[in-house]
Order: sequence, then C-alpha cells, then structure tokens
Amino acid sequence: MAQAYPQTILQNTLQTLSKSDAQPSSGADLIKDWQSALKNTDGAEEVHQQLTDLYDELLNPTPDNHRVKHLLNTLAGQTQLLARNADTETGDNLTKLADSLRSFSTDLNRIGDDSQLAENQTEDGTIYDLYNPGDRAQKMFIDTLETLAGGAVASTPEQGATMVEDWITVVRSDVSTQWIEAPLGQLRDALNTGDLRSAERLLRELAGTVQEYANNNPDGPFSKDLTNLATALISFSGPLS
Repeated sequence: MAQAYPQTILQNTLQTLSKSDAQPSSGADLIKDWQSALKNTDGAEEVHQQLTDLYDELLNPTPDNHRVKHLLNTLAGQTQLLARNADTETGDNLTKLADSLRSFSTDLNRIGDDSQLAENQTEDGTIYDLYNPGDRAQKMFIDTLETLAGGAVASTPEQGATMVEDWITVVRSDVSTQWIEAPLGQLRDALNTGDLRSAERLLRELAGTVQEYANNNPDGPFSKDLTNLATALISFSGPLS
C-alpha cells in the first residue's frame, strides 16, 4: 500500500471516519475505491472479500448494524496485521485506520430507539445504557460469560475476536484498566489469524491476570464478575487446540 493511489484512499478514509456525523452508507464509495486498489494485490484477497460483504450490506436499505459492526472489526484486525509489514509512515496510517474502524463500529452500539433498548435488556428486565462505562462493562460480563458457557463449539474465532475488541473498547474507557488492552490485543490478533494454540495460551494468561486484578480489588464493583470470568476463561481455553 505504499503506492500513491492507495495512500490517497487511505487519507480520504481516515478523514471520513474522523467525522462525527459520518453514516455507514457514506463509506460505500470509499469501499469501491479500496476494492479497485486491492483487486490485484497479492495477499489482499480476504480483505477484498470482507470489503465486498461490507459494501453489499451498506447498500441494503436497512443495513444490519450487528453485521456491519462485525465486518468493521474484522477489517480492523486485518488492517492491523497489514500495518506490521508496511513501511513506517504507511504502517502508522494503517494503525490509525484500524483504530478508526473500531471506533466507528463502536458508535453503531449507541442506543437510539426502543428496538436497540430491547437488545440491551436482560431477562430480569434491566436495561443497560451503553454510554455509561459501568453499564457497558456489566453488559459485557453477562454476554461474555454466556458465550463462554457454550464452549468453543458454540462460537467461531471471528466472533471471539469481535467480543475481545468490544472488551478493548471497555478497558480503554478507564485509566486503571488501560494496561489490559495489550494482552487483549494479542488475543484478538491470534483469533483473527486462526492461531488457536496461541489463543489458548493467551486465554489462560488472561484468566490469571483477571483473577489477580480481582484479588487486588476485593471491594471493587466487578470483583465477583472478574472471578467468574477467570474461571470461565480457563474452562473455555482447554479444548481450543
């Protein structure tokens, strides 16, 4: 992506995603540009397919926000991997693009109508405001424990990577937990590349980190949730590889 044309598209994409009023449909033309630029690029076949899927979804009169979010996070993971093999300037811009894609996908979670409120309501009738970091974390604990309870056969690596990306957004919101972003990022990358052996190791290490954090904050608001999560991570990681 060191050529002038992809670099121009990259800058245009970063500018578009930086706009607070950007809508999913506004990215359709940019996706067409990326498809053209990557069409004959070696090693970009998977990215090209994801872009095609995203383009098709955005052309839908009523795009599925969950699917758009999943595709954006998948593209973010693939973009992050491409950044590692690029020159310094392009790599920095690709990293910015990956972060922007994740931020844009997070915006799709915003509560706007009754149907979205229903999606964030638990069986006991509790409604979570995902603008509130505490509510969002609590909702993530519930969803994550439910997913882990199904075992590895009940989810795909892509789904796992998307959930990890959601957790990265959560831990970024609190300075006391931002340090957890690094191991979560490693786990996300392992899941995106299908490296289940590394994912299993990272899950076990993360379980230890989570339990240690819970032990060091016994009176914290999520101490019990963290302990339950640590146990679930150990159980889930066993059959991965």
